[in-house]
Amino acid sequence: MRSIYDIHLDTITAGKSYWNSSIPLEEELMYFLLIDRFHDGADRKSITSTTGFGDADALKARCGGNIRGVIKNLSYIHEMGFTSIWINPFLQNNPESYHGYAIENFLEVDSQFGTKDDIVELVAKAHELNMRVFFDVVLNHTGDNWSYIKNNPVYKNGNQYATKAWRYDNLPIPSELRDFNRYSRKGRVVKWEETPETWDGDIFELKDLIEDDTDAGLKNLDLMVAIYSYWFALTDCDGFRIDTAKHIHHNWLDEFIRQVKALAHSVGKKNFFVFAEIVGKRALIEQYKCIDGYLDFEFYFNGVQTLSGGQNHNKTLIADDAETAVLPIRFLDNHDQIGQMPKHRIAYKMSEYASVNILRALLLMPGIPCVYYGTEQGLKGRGRNDGAIRECLFDSKGQDDLLSRHSSYWKTIQQFSGFRKDWQMFRGNVSICSIEETKKIHSIALQISSLGSERYLIYNLTAYKEAVSIKLSPVITRTKKIVVYLYNEKPEVQVRIEEKGISISMVPYGFVLFELIDP
Repeated sequence: MRSIYDIHLDTITAGKSYWNSSIPLEEELMYFLLIDRFHDGADRKSITSTTGFGDADALKARCGGNIRGVIKNLSYIHEMGFTSIWINPFLQNNPESYHGYAIENFLEVDSQFGTKDDIVELVAKAHELNMRVFFDVVLNHTGDNWSYIKNNPVYKNGNQYATKAWRYDNLPIPSELRDFNRYSRKGRVVKWEETPETWDGDIFELKDLIEDDTDAGLKNLDLMVAIYSYWFALTDCDGFRIDTAKHIHHNWLDEFIRQVKALAHSVGKKNFFVFAEIVGKRALIEQYKCIDGYLDFEFYFNGVQTLSGGQNHNKTLIADDAETAVLPIRFLDNHDQIGQMPKHRIAYKMSEYASVNILRALLLMPGIPCVYYGTEQGLKGRGRNDGAIRECLFDSKGQDDLLSRHSSYWKTIQQFSGFRKDWQMFRGNVSICSIEETKKIHSIALQISSLGSERYLIYNLTAYKEAVSIKLSPVITRTKKIVVYLYNEKPEVQVRIEEKGISISMVPYGFVLFELIDP
């Protein structure tokens, strides 16, 4: 296919049955992977290591992972308790790109990742395991498919720059994209928090598309609706993650979502889930009226620091989201590590036991927890380039992979994904408990309030015993409370109830979750 006019949705959907999950969306547990880095499908020996494969140079290029590697190892993901996977874009990319976000052909699977039959099979196999599959979709830009006359121009007062030439004679596809008037042509973004620069500027070398209510913007809307309606209709995927949504005008994106969801609904797909990458505060997120979920960067920037022992001057870590249908997706780290330099994974410079405790805490947080591939093996990547945190889970030059089910991280996810479901840890407020300190305390104490229950999560990040006294407000009444332990791997850890709060002696790297109930 070369044009959107080659797409015939009626033919694709005729007589086709579309799958629906039995799992409520708020109960999802998501695993995010990069196809090129996850697995290549070869028979390999799984080993345990916290160091991924690939040196700095190798990780700047393609490593050879493919869709068949994901299909072959779906059970590895499913057995941890994940109910969905989010995969990076798989469409034909610029040859130097491994990450999927530099698209040159929106109507074809990148040949190094696989085929259309492969992506259809991946979705079908995941559905057999009652797992949803979310596609990462790129609307804001195309790959580096043409050049400017000026070398590396930057955004300046909304001025347009003259274009030089197309990179290829027959790309990009659809052919409708071979029209410079569909592109903003204003150079790369410099001020990442200012509009209209964030809407109209190029993201590095990736060329920005016009997405507004002008004639060009509406043509691009029709184009993207056609493209991604095709991929939904063909594959029966369960939703989209919208890349760089902050760089797309909210009215334009809302209309895209309306039209795609209308198609999904018309063929019997219920709860087609669209979540967005919006790097900003809640006020910005609320401008996007049609999204079903969002990547919670406020939690990433502030909450993860709290879970890791950093200072947080706000008493509320997570506000209850029960009044809105928009679901937060919460994560410890990801493939970009925005705001960090050098970039590093959550387990970097942290003991295995401390990392495991933080992972346990994430899995008990309200919202949808999302685990970045390699976290389940405790990878410790760090560096100035993206490749440092996009390690390979397979040795492209050898016979090993890092898909070990013996990793303590893998086992932790398996165990706590079950607890999350058993204890219904899907909604609620999370408050930071006030700890009385006579010396530096390295234990974290959180109060999780949901559906009338009050649960307390306390864990120690160090190899030392700590006496922890937690103030409660209001103070505990004379009515005697009963401590109900939901999780306490160290029987010697005992909670003592006092008039003003709770006292507990935390063992090294201890982790306890309990409720206080009336007798």
